[in-house]
Amino acid sequence: MARQALRIASRLGLPVEESLQRATGLRLTDLDDPELRVSYTVLDDLLERMEALSGDVNLGLHIARVDVVDLDDPATFVVLTSATLRDSMERGVRYQRVWGDGERFRMEDTERGVRMRFTPVGTWRPAHRHLTEAALSQFVTGVRVFTGEPVNPLRVRFVHAAPADLSEHHALFACPLEFGAPFSDIEFTHEDAQRPFIHADTLLHAMFERQVQRALERLPVVSTTVDRVRAQVRQSLSGGDASFAAVARTLRMSPRTLQRRLADEGESYAAIVEALRRELSGTYLRRRMSIAEVSFLLGYAEPAAFHRAFKRWWGMSPERFRREHLPASR
Repeated sequence: MARQALRIASRLGLPVEESLQRATGLRLTDLDDPELRVSYTVLDDLLERMEALSGDVNLGLHIARVDVVDLDDPATFVVLTSATLRDSMERGVRYQRVWGDGERFRMEDTERGVRMRFTPVGTWRPAHRHLTEAALSQFVTGVRVFTGEPVNPLRVRFVHAAPADLSEHHALFACPLEFGAPFSDIEFTHEDAQRPFIHADTLLHAMFERQVQRALERLPVVSTTVDRVRAQVRQSLSGGDASFAAVARTLRMSPRTLQRRLADEGESYAAIVEALRRELSGTYLRRRMSIAEVSFLLGYAEPAAFHRAFKRWWGMSPERFRREHLPASR
């Protein structure tokens, strides 16, 4: 983001080096270091200064036009080699900490399909409009490039107020836009979520996943409440007590405190359990486990309840999923 903003400023003849040093204390050459982590406050300051100097009210849409692929970023290549759009969204959320600290991206199932929510880190400030518009415009552009199809979202929402001129937004997203919304997100149909990626490659995908996991291991440990709840639920789903009250006791919090901390991180207990069950259901079925066994491991008392949930998550039955995701027997 910082490099793209500075490229735009440079093309406009603005004092790039001076602006960077004033906002961050860094030199331009420092940004070429793939291990450098720039604080969100520094990035916010830089974006706001770039807008003030350039007068570019759509700075976020413009910095999203990435013209250089970061070859040192394995998380991007995990997304690129995913099987489908939905798979790529799951991987993006799972490995987002490679790009930046904080749970900025969150994937949600809807009645019409699936959506990706984006929430900037920290108290809202003017730079966050540009960060949000950059994130969602990169997303829709990436979907079109990675699927090779002119995919349009169902809807795009923004928490900030609408700018005076929306012509550039309409041309880019080509779907209904909503401003002043409760969340910023982009939504796609069930059918589009299952679109295959043209660069899907199982072997390369596995290789990049190993690389991104090693990249995560090198980062400082940051244990969020969401992480701790997710780990506890995973341990308790099969045979244990995975109720909200039991998890709160295990984490030595009152239910009210746990609920508040999850809300502060933009998450809910029900959403954590739902997302974890969906993720594990696909993993278990790919391992040739029986459907009854998968149902038990996910904490369902009745297989019928698991079948209903699975069809809601994946848009197909567990039987069909297994047929489509396992190689044919010889």
